[in-house]
Amino acid sequence: MKPLSFASALLLTLAAVQGYSQTGFNISGNVSGGADGRKVYLRAEDSFGKYQDSTVLKNGAFQFKGNVAYPQFYTIVFGKLPKQRFASALPLFVENKKISISAPLDSNLTELELNYMGGYPYEKVKVTGSASHNLFLKFNAGYEPLKKQNSAAFDAYIKYLNPGKDKQKGPISEGIKLVEAIDATKAVLLGYVNNFIKQNNSSPVALYVAKKNIGSFTAKEIDEVLSSLSPALKASAGGKSLIEKAEVVKRTAVGSKFVDFAFNDKDGNPVKLSDHVGKGKYTLLEFWASWCGPCRADIPHLKEAYELYHPAGFEVISISMDDDKAKWLKAIADEQMSWLQVSDLKAFTGDFSKIYNFNGIPTCVLVGPEGDIITRNMRGLWMDKKLIELYGNKFGAKY
Repeated sequence: MKPLSFASALLLTLAAVQGYSQTGFNISGNVSGGADGRKVYLRAEDSFGKYQDSTVLKNGAFQFKGNVAYPQFYTIVFGKLPKQRFASALPLFVENKKISISAPLDSNLTELELNYMGGYPYEKVKVTGSASHNLFLKFNAGYEPLKKQNSAAFDAYIKYLNPGKDKQKGPISEGIKLVEAIDATKAVLLGYVNNFIKQNNSSPVALYVAKKNIGSFTAKEIDEVLSSLSPALKASAGGKSLIEKAEVVKRTAVGSKFVDFAFNDKDGNPVKLSDHVGKGKYTLLEFWASWCGPCRADIPHLKEAYELYHPAGFEVISISMDDDKAKWLKAIADEQMSWLQVSDLKAFTGDFSKIYNFNGIPTCVLVGPEGDIITRNMRGLWMDKKLIELYGNKFGAKY
């Protein structure tokens, strides 16, 4: 038999990834605890909160029909009850097959656990007919225990920061050990994610996992993840979406060069990042705003670190996400920060937050002497740890 050419093999694999469009999906659902007439919605992962379809419960049953270009993660959302704060939600990898899903509408089967808090009880949701969902559950079975370890390490750090009434916070060295534990458990978690992607490099589930975690990878790791995916998967609609997101993330990921940007300082003078960054010193780009409570709560510690380490070459540039100049200037005066203060006064409507890939503050980026991004985590004890690594311990008795 004549061997297939690369192009023919690619087309066949593409057909396997994208050929679902021939039959469509048919989802039959059954839930306990849902009253007749309650709304049920179907929402795709990349739909920015918009629903693709809706129906109503009848005798605890519902049905959705449609078509997906490739297996995709969907959420089935139930209309909130009067006293319900978070909507009940069921996760499902949809492919063009006959799929059945059943679950009790428990209080912890909600969007809060699924999308934000973690600990979603996937074992309560029974799905048949979706091979992609089975693979996702396999991934999650290994992921959740590692995530819990990372969360436990972070909880210990929070306890260190908040020792309780009339108790002194421990020494800096104790806090550094705790953030090292967080970093170590996170490295194991991301290693598991990376291995799953490589071992399932032709599955759309790998695309979903990669897209969810791409923001945690360095520039080098992003390249490795993308190169590990099969050509057909990268050529699919989901693959193209991942590559597009990866390009945005990689632009300011650890290991990339900083991206220049123009601002004005507090006196209205034009300033470019390149005027001050990558000039032979480590420079912290601190993103904050006058209205951001956590940002301002961190300023006393940042001032202390700056006073100790600025003589050794540590620089700070505060970049405000304000859009009200008067409030920005008042906050600068109130906090008495002596380093460079800049802003374009466009808050999150401008291009800066998009270029540097953040949608919340406080956020920070440490840039090295040659302009390379060293870390995107310079808060709290992570900052102390990095400063001690770079310049030695200048915290004295606090260490």
